[in-house]
Order: sequence, then structure tokens, then C-alpha cells
Amino acid sequence: MTTPDEILKILMKGENRNTEFKRKLTRADLKTDRRQKLVTRIRYMTHENPFEGLFLIGIEDIGGKEWKVHGISENALKTSERILTELCDEAAVEIVEEEHFETPQGMVGSFLLKRLAIPEIKETCSINVAGRVNSGKSSLIGALVTGRPDNGSGSARSFLLTHPQEITRGQTADIHLAFMGFDDEGNTVYPENPLNKEDSARVLDQSVKIITFFDAPGHREYSKTMIRSILGADAQYGLVLIPGPEEANLIRQEEKNYGVPRLDEITREHMILMANQGAPFIVMISKIDKTSPQDLELVMNVIRNSLKEVGRIPVTVRTSDEIPPVVRELSNEVIVPVFLTSAIEPESLQLITQLLRLLPANSNHIALADPARAYVDKVYRGIKGTNVVVTGTVKSGVFKKGQALKIGPDGGNQVQEGRLFSIEMFKKRIGTVKAGDLFGFDIKDVDKHLVRRGQMITDPDIELGSCRSFEANIIVTRHPTKISVGYAPVLQAHTIQQTVILKKIYNADYLSVGDFARVRLEFMSSPEALSVGDKIVLREANTRAIGTVIKKVK
Repeated sequence: MTTPDEILKILMKGENRNTEFKRKLTRADLKTDRRQKLVTRIRYMTHENPFEGLFLIGIEDIGGKEWKVHGISENALKTSERILTELCDEAAVEIVEEEHFETPQGMVGSFLLKRLAIPEIKETCSINVAGRVNSGKSSLIGALVTGRPDNGSGSARSFLLTHPQEITRGQTADIHLAFMGFDDEGNTVYPENPLNKEDSARVLDQSVKIITFFDAPGHREYSKTMIRSILGADAQYGLVLIPGPEEANLIRQEEKNYGVPRLDEITREHMILMANQGAPFIVMISKIDKTSPQDLELVMNVIRNSLKEVGRIPVTVRTSDEIPPVVRELSNEVIVPVFLTSAIEPESLQLITQLLRLLPANSNHIALADPARAYVDKVYRGIKGTNVVVTGTVKSGVFKKGQALKIGPDGGNQVQEGRLFSIEMFKKRIGTVKAGDLFGFDIKDVDKHLVRRGQMITDPDIELGSCRSFEANIIVTRHPTKISVGYAPVLQAHTIQQTVILKKIYNADYLSVGDFARVRLEFMSSPEALSVGDKIVLREANTRAIGTVIKKVK
């Protein structure tokens, strides 16, 4: 909270966009013209991130160039506070912190204003989108979000590519988020400009259902980012995008090299990771406008066989009448719908939009009644007006603004206790987030330098259950030689990324591709918040192994 010394420093800087000084407020300030000016000013103060402003009462304005402590009586300060509260109510702003100071000149009031949280979205649905490079992920997502088909040259994806290397190459290099909304009548709410935050806020305000897309890179060089997206987002659904013409050529190359017509290595890995996540997923063959009938038949046949190999039944969807029964069965994690798509064909986009309109929040994958838990993905320490801001996806339960929380473990296996000061979702302040929702948390009362990716955030009365050593059942999906005790790959689970050491292989001397085994692993640097049942991926150069934690050792 602001101290008397800090107030003097603020006065030296003068009024600015986020700071307003008043000698006092009276009933005259509630008259129409004056009221409108003050409400407009309060809204402007709290309009942009971090959506807060400081309102000081008891300050003398000397010609708009100099400000000094004037001080007022205690009754005048109480009256001013009542009027400020009324003005804030009209501006949809709340007074989150207040303090009264006694000075030689009289009383001074300091009021921290924060924009009110919008009502929570009734339903949120998250989808992890994976696909090899140039599969058309960003173009398809862009066309769905804007309602405008691509022009064939990548116009639909332009708002998703933000890094310089992405714009130059036209390819995703990091995890990008996008969302589309549906109103209470099931109509799609489209933004005029997805890059405009006011327009995005309008979509959120008018929507009762939000579909969130996690767009991960498809390049082999960004495989760790792709794995982090699939494991860390805790999305309720998965989507594997397969480009028809390119995949047909790769399938023929696989058959030429290995004697078996199969999907390329990257797409096979995407499908295995999706199937291992324990959430329903969908397959879409993209660029069908450029795919010949012969290539399409080849790709369809190989996809069907690949899905059967991972224990799923492929169901091709070609018309809107076929969508309702598919949606009803999807949550059972037995069938995998297969769609034929093109980002430039309106009919194709309409069919996918119909699927998204009917797609329910996956109740098998979210746990609202469980304790609140989430994993930290990105950490921001330099945002003005905040302590430390972290982003991620809520894994279980409900987080509420103002609640106490725990975050950890840090490098010394210690847990910090803090306070959830504010919550944002898609740059809009809200009061709560639930399992499956994306979040941005401003966390107070913790050492921001000890907060890192991979840590868990929980309710204050929940034990994190971190461990240094654990056992897991794994299967080696890719490795050119043998794996022995002492091997040190990188483990990824949720948003955790840390090197582990293979300490023991049960009932075997070594492992090679295709082997299934129980193993003991140990984090090299520090404990992490892993739980029994968590899905893990071990990766290193040409090595991949997937598995499940079955026991925590220490």
C-alpha cells in the first residue's frame, strides 16, 4: 500500500494517466456534467494493463503544474470516499486498497482503483493443435477465428505470427494462443481485428462459450516446445493436422526406405502423444483443395491404420448431420473423427465451426470439485504495477481473486505462500478461473526471483507433493541404440522441463526401441511437483520415450 513518503514522491512526479489528485469530492461532483467527467477519467485510469490507478484525496492542485498536501477533515474525507465509491460503481471499477493518513495539514486518502472483473465465461473448451511444418495449422486457426477464408497466401495466419523469424519464414516458432466465441444462440462472435485488444474484449463480453486453440510449432528443431504445448496446456481436446499432398509424398518415401507405408516420424509422434494424454482428439487432413484423389485415398488408409495401432477407431465426418453423434461419443476416447479440411473453402470451415459449436467442455478431463492446482508456464517479472505475473492452464479446481495460495517448489525444495491479487484471461480481468481455463495471475507477497516455469500453484492447505526420485512405466518409441543405467535425457511433464538420470531398469539390463519397462528416474538439479498418474516424455536428440509416473520414491 502507498505510504506517506511514497505520496510525496508521487506528488513530485505529478498527475499522469494512472494518477489523479483531488482536494476533496462533494455532492456537486455528482451533478451530470461533473459526474460524467470524473467517471470518464476513472475509466481512462484503469483502461490498460495493469488496469489500475491511484486516486489521492486531500491534495491541492496549483495551476496543474504543482501539487501539495492540503489535507481535509475526517468527515470531509469520509464524504469524499462515499462519492468516489459511487463514481467507481458507475465506471465499473472497484476500490481494492485504501488508506487514510494524518498530516499536519489534515487527512489525506489514498485509493487504489482496479477495473471490475467481467462475468465469467459459462463454458470454455481448449484444443491443442499439432502438425508438422507447413501443415496449415495457423492458417486454419486464423480462418476459424476471423470467419474469413485464407486467400491461399497465408493471410489468415498473419495475426498469429508475432516473432520476427515467424513473420519472415511464415512458420510458427513458439506456442501461440487464439480463441473464438459463441453467443447464447450459438452464433459465432467474430473480431474485426484479432490484434485489437478492445475488439478481443468485445468477443469475450458477447460470448457464453469460448474455444481456445494452442498452436504449437511443427519444426523438428522446436520439438520441445511442441511437447510442452501438448503436456503443459492440459487441453481438453487434441487436434492433429496432416497436410494431404505433403503427407502422401512422405508416406511413399517411408515405404521406399522401410518397406512399410506409414505416416512420417513427426506426425506419428504427434498422434502417440495425443493418444497418451488421456483426452479425446481429432484428425484433420488439410489442403484437400490441393490433394489429388489418389493421394487422399493413400493418406486416409494410412491414417486409419495408424489410429487402430494406438487403439482408436477412425470415423470420417463429411456432413453436418454426422457431427452430433460423433460429439456424443468423442468423450469416451474410443473414436477419432477424421475431417477433410481446407482453409480457403468456406464449406470446410463451416463444418469445423459446427463441430466446435457442439463440442462440450470435456467433463472427463476437468475436475472442478478438486483442490485448485495449476502449473506455471511463462513468468513475467517486469510488468509495471505487478509483483510477478505467471501464465498457464488451470489443471483442477477453481482459483479466486484475492485468495491465498502456495507456489513451488523452488531450487531448495521450499514452497512460498502468497496472494492472488488479480486474474486475467485474454487480457480481460475476471474474478475466477476454473479447471481447463487459461490464466494470467498477478501474485503478491512472494519472492518473484524464486518463481519459475514448472512450479505448481495450489490452494494454501494443499501439499505440493514434490519429489526428487520416482518410478514410471515407459515405452521407448524412438532410439537408435540401447539405453542403459546412467542415461540422462530431458523429462517433460506438464510445464516441467528438467534433466533426469536413469537410476534403475527393472527386469532388464538395457532398453531399445519398442521396449516397455518399469524404471527409476531422478531429477538432476532439484525436486519437481510430480504426482502419480502424471504423463511424462523423455527426449534427447533422436530419442523419445513416453510413460506414466507410478510411484514417488523421495
